[in-house]
Amino acid sequence: MLQSELLFITLGLYLLGFGSLALGRNRLKPVFVYGISLFINGVGFALALQALRNDTQIQQIAFDWIHLHSHTFSFDLLLNELSLFMWPLVQGIALLVQIFSIRYLRNEARIALYFAYLNLFVFSMLGLVISGNLMPMFMFWELVGFCSYLLIGFWYNKPSAARASLKAFLMNRVGDAGFLIGLGLVYAHFDTLNLPQIVEKLSTSSVDTTWMTLCLFAGCMGKSAQFPLQTWLPDAMEGPTPASALIHAATMVAAGIFLLARVDFLITPAAGTCISAIGALTALLAAYSAIFQSDIKKVLAFSTVSQLGLMVMAMGAGETNIALFHLFTHAFFKAGLFLIAGAAIDYFHHEQDMNKMGGLLKEKPIWALAYLICGGALAGLPLSSGYLSKDALILGTFNWAFAQQSGFYLLIPFVGFLASLMTAFYVCRQFVLVFLGESTHSNPSREKWRFTAFELGIIPLSLASLGILHSQNPFAFENAFFGQWLPFSEQHNHWIAYSLLVLVLATLAFSYWLFEVKKFVFAPNFWTQIGLKHFYFDQLYLQKFVPFLIGKDEAELHTENESLHPKKKLRIAVDENGGLAGLLAKFDRKVVDGFVSLVVEINLFLARLSRTLDQHLIDSLVTKISDIVNGSGRRLKRIQNGRVQSYLITLVLTIIALSLILSLR
Repeated sequence: MLQSELLFITLGLYLLGFGSLALGRNRLKPVFVYGISLFINGVGFALALQALRNDTQIQQIAFDWIHLHSHTFSFDLLLNELSLFMWPLVQGIALLVQIFSIRYLRNEARIALYFAYLNLFVFSMLGLVISGNLMPMFMFWELVGFCSYLLIGFWYNKPSAARASLKAFLMNRVGDAGFLIGLGLVYAHFDTLNLPQIVEKLSTSSVDTTWMTLCLFAGCMGKSAQFPLQTWLPDAMEGPTPASALIHAATMVAAGIFLLARVDFLITPAAGTCISAIGALTALLAAYSAIFQSDIKKVLAFSTVSQLGLMVMAMGAGETNIALFHLFTHAFFKAGLFLIAGAAIDYFHHEQDMNKMGGLLKEKPIWALAYLICGGALAGLPLSSGYLSKDALILGTFNWAFAQQSGFYLLIPFVGFLASLMTAFYVCRQFVLVFLGESTHSNPSREKWRFTAFELGIIPLSLASLGILHSQNPFAFENAFFGQWLPFSEQHNHWIAYSLLVLVLATLAFSYWLFEVKKFVFAPNFWTQIGLKHFYFDQLYLQKFVPFLIGKDEAELHTENESLHPKKKLRIAVDENGGLAGLLAKFDRKVVDGFVSLVVEINLFLARLSRTLDQHLIDSLVTKISDIVNGSGRRLKRIQNGRVQSYLITLVLTIIALSLILSLR
C-alpha cells in the first residue's frame, strides 16, 4: 500500500474506535472495551511501522475545500520525514498508556468513555502531524485541546479536576488567539496557507516574517506551556495518571514543538532570539519549582515544562532536528516516569505525597530499576537516551550563541545549562523519597511481585530510554540513528558537554547526600514558597489580571465560591460585566449594538418611506392613469356601436369639418 492509504486507514480506525466506544459506553463490557481499543491502536501502530519501511519520498495530497470568490482554501496533507517520525511515536506511546490504563483504572465505571477519549485524542494528534496546511492544522490543533479538556476533567465530580480542565482550556485559548492572528498574517502576505507554497514564495520575497512567527509561537506557548502560559500544565495532573503520561509525552505538549518545526523556515534571527529566551526562562523557572514539590506527579509536570523549554530554546537557535531528537527521547522516558508514578500512587492507595512514600526499592525492584533508567535519561546520565539528546541540545544552543559574537546570547544556553543541573537534583530527590527509606503510609499494598499491566507499560518505555537503542555509540549523539533520519548540524566545543556531565554527576551526589544521608527537609521560607507556588504566577493572574479582565467584585466572587462548578463561576463573571470584560461588553452593547440598531432603524425608516410613497404617489398615479384610460375606452366604445348609419353620419360630419378647416386656411 501507499503511505497515504495506510495513513487514511489509520485515521479511520481511530475515528471508528471513538464512535463505537462512545456510543456503546453503557452496553459494552470492560473486556470488549479493552479489546476494541487495543486492537485499533495495535493495528494503527503496525501500519505506522509499515509506512516507515516504505519509500519516504515527500507526498502532498490536496483536497479543494472552500471557494470564496477568487480565494480557494484547500485541505492539504504533507507526508515527509517529520510526519512519519511523529506517526509511530504517538501511537506507540498511546498503546503502552492504554495497556497501563487497564489495571490503573480497573474500578472505573466510565472506562468505555475514557478509552473513547483516548482514541479521539490520538486521531486528533495524527491529523495534526500530517497537515500540510495551517488551516486544517489549526482545526486539529483545537481538537487536541478539546480532547485534553475531556481527559484532564475526566473525573468531573472532583472540583479540582473540573477547575484544572477549564484552566487548561482557557489558557490555551489565549495562545490560540495568537495562532489565529498569525494565520491571518501569513495569508495576507503569501495568499496561501499551504506550507510548501509558503516556502516557495518566501524564497522569492523579502517579507519580514518576525511578527507572524511570534504570533504562531503564541500558539506554541499555550500548547507547550511556555512562559507566561505555563501554569495550566501542573494543574493538568488532576486527570488520570495514564492520560497525564500521554498528554506530557507525545500528544498535546508535543504539538507546540511540532508547530515550530513545521514553520521553522519563517523564524527570523530576531524571532529566534525571542523564542530561545522564552524557552530558557521557562526551563529555569519550571526546574526550580520542581525541586520543592511534594506531589509526585507535579514534580514530573514541572519537569515536562522545563524540558519543553529546552526544546523551544533549541528551536529558536535554529537547531530544529536536535530539538526533535530530544522530543523523541523525552517521549519515552517521560511517559515511563509518569507510568512509574502512577504505579506508585496505586501501590500507596492513591497517595501522591512523596513524603509518605518510600521503600519501593525492596517491594518493587523492577519499578526502581525502570526509574533509574528513565530518571537517568531525564537527568542526562551516560548510557541513556537523554544523555545523547540533551548533550546535543545544550551544545547546539551554545554553538549558536558563540556564533552571535555577543556575550548576551551566551546567557540563554547558560540558563538552559543551569536548568539541566536542577533537573538532576530533583530527579535524585524523587528517587530517594519514593524508593529508598521506609514508607510512612498507613496501609501500602504490600502485594507480592507479580507481572501486571503496569509492567507491560513500564518495561518497554524503560528499554526505549536506553542509549544503545538510539546510537551505535551511546556516548556520542553524532552517531544517533535519529540523525540519519533528520540530520544534525555539525557541532564543536564538546568541552561544554563534558562539563555538563561532570556537574550533573556532582549534583546527583550532592542531592543523594542531602536527602538520603542528611534527611534534609525544606524549611518553609521565602525561597521554598516561591518554588512551591511557582513564583506566584497563579496568584498574580487571579489578583491582577482576572480583576482587570472581569472586575474586582467578580474576582472576589470567584474566590468566595470555590465550591461552585467552574462553568457556573464563569457564567457569574460574564453576567456581572466587570473589568475589561465589562468595558468591552458595554462597548459592544452601546457602540456596536447601537450602530447596528441605528442601521436597522434607518433601514426601517427608508422602508416605511418607500411604502408611503408607493401607496400614496405611485399607486395613486397608476390608478389615475388607469381611470383615464378606462373612461376614454368607455367613451370610444359608444362610437363602435355596429350601426352603418352612425358610421356614415360620422364620416359626413368629419368631411364637412375638414372642408371648413381647409377653407378657413
